[in-house]
Amino acid sequence: MSQIKSLADELRETIKKDGHPDKEIVDDESTFKQKPINKLTKKPPDTKLETLFESILTFELIGTEKLLIRLDDRTVFLLKQLKIAKAIDMNKLIAFSLQHFLRTHPELIEYVKENIKTIEL
Repeated sequence: MSQIKSLADELRETIKKDGHPDKEIVDDESTFKQKPINKLTKKPPDTKLETLFESILTFELIGTEKLLIRLDDRTVFLLKQLKIAKAIDMNKLIAFSLQHFLRTHPELIEYVKENIKTIEL
């Protein structure tokens, strides 16, 4: 355990001196070469994704009806992350997605209309 701490201390001091953690660090047991990890590297923006985000953000949530829906944990987590990352409200995204689904599948609406005609009251 003390070897791990001393290795970590050496790495910290190397970073403080040079600002480059990719220099070789010699330990009693072996030699390591560390590569810098940059988690903040940005990918080029995806135009389709940006267009989708723009469409969601400009979507007007005008409905007043409230519904209780059940979502799995992963979906709720993703919705919360989108709220933080892009300021997209969960209700707005769900309403946008449902509207998009119904527009892309008009046969569902036609099916409902046809079946409503055959129901006797």
